[in-house]
Amino acid sequence: MLKKTAQVLTLLSLLSFVACVTVNIYFPAAKVERAAEDIVEDVYGTDINQKNTDDQSALEIFIALVTPQEAHAQSVSKSDIESLNKSNSAIRGLKKSIAADHKKLIPFYNAGNIGINKEGYIQIINKDGLNIKQTANLRRLISQDNNTREQLYTEVAASMNIPGSEIGKVKAIFAEKWQQGAPSGWFIQTANGNWKQK
Repeated sequence: MLKKTAQVLTLLSLLSFVACVTVNIYFPAAKVERAAEDIVEDVYGTDINQKNTDDQSALEIFIALVTPQEAHAQSVSKSDIESLNKSNSAIRGLKKSIAADHKKLIPFYNAGNIGINKEGYIQIINKDGLNIKQTANLRRLISQDNNTREQLYTEVAASMNIPGSEIGKVKAIFAEKWQQGAPSGWFIQTANGNWKQK
């Protein structure tokens, strides 16, 4: 009887300990939103007159806010800071690549050939006015840009120590910001899959 009581008490104490251990995964939604807003503004060229453009983009200001000071405040190790800086350098490069692609894509947005889908990627809507060669070039450019966006989302998540399982939330925030920042007349895909002009 004593042995059985001891086993029950051991089991209860173990269950009590497990119940007290909770995994708290913090998702920094506000920081991701700020990063997405800054990147989208830089790529689309919005708010250009409201910003100091002396080689310091909104993204660079954001990175300055997120990196050493915050890392120091959270007692992050030197290797973590180096990893963060490397990631931020990658983000700057990816943003520049998306901005360069964006300039080439503007005529296709304006013609209604492409739009921003509900996942925040670029998609061909129609091929009106495009010959076979132009369509092939557009497909290549879209594929390149969408791959770069995918890398960007991964790097943003890495820079904020967001686990891979949460990358969908990062993509959803960026999708919303790409669509919100799109000029009037561009096509965006609604949550139900329909396309509409802004």
